[in-house]
Amino acid sequence: PSSMAKPIKIPLFLLHILIIFVFLFDSSISLPLSDCLVLHKISNFTLRNSSNYAHFLRFSLQNVRASGQRIPKPTALILPETKEQLIHCVTCCRRSSLDIVIRCGGHSYEGLSSMPRGKNPFVIVDMMNLNRVTVDLVSKTAWVEGGATLGELYYAIAEHSSSHGFPAGVGPTVGVGGHFGGGGIGVLGRKYGLSADNVVDVVLIDALRRELSRPNLEEDVFWAVRGGGGGSWGIVYAWKVK
Repeated sequence: PSSMAKPIKIPLFLLHILIIFVFLFDSSISLPLSDCLVLHKISNFTLRNSSNYAHFLRFSLQNVRASGQRIPKPTALILPETKEQLIHCVTCCRRSSLDIVIRCGGHSYEGLSSMPRGKNPFVIVDMMNLNRVTVDLVSKTAWVEGGATLGELYYAIAEHSSSHGFPAGVGPTVGVGGHFGGGGIGVLGRKYGLSADNVVDVVLIDALRRELSRPNLEEDVFWAVRGGGGGSWGIVYAWKVK
């Protein structure tokens, strides 16, 4: 009959756009990890069945005890290069029901930068490419990305000044993320306190992919990330230190 509604034809390219839009913004939809990463334009990762997996696994690992045969191995290793990619890592891991282990320097004695605290499948997000340091001598502060090492922080300060420093440890390859997250004991501690005492702000990515800083962080959470141990409160993308 002429009164019957005719089916609507949707152009194929519009259908593709609709599918991509749904996958990008509906985090409840399951999606294979590699597909999700590629969808978000993250290419620097390796899966467990890849030929370069073993190389990536050990490349930034400083605690060789965490590479033993009995140690659980990650499903994948991801090396984000921007804050946006770091946020997308959280999205993709949630969609694949994977726990996240953060590696900043790989020195953790307990192996917290190499293995999960539970028995769930997990991914290592290695922060080594997020290592930029921005020094501001006017305010006597610096923003340090979570993948920077203590050596990179000291070098950046020394490039700008011969009379400024920062109280932290003596191991130049130790990552600032784990060091600050654990308090940060150093040779200047008697006069200037722990590294954590000199952290004045953070940029924290939580499990809901929110970007939080001190003004919108609860004060007890800000207190906890400065010495309460890493991997508990979210991913600290960057630290502001004095």
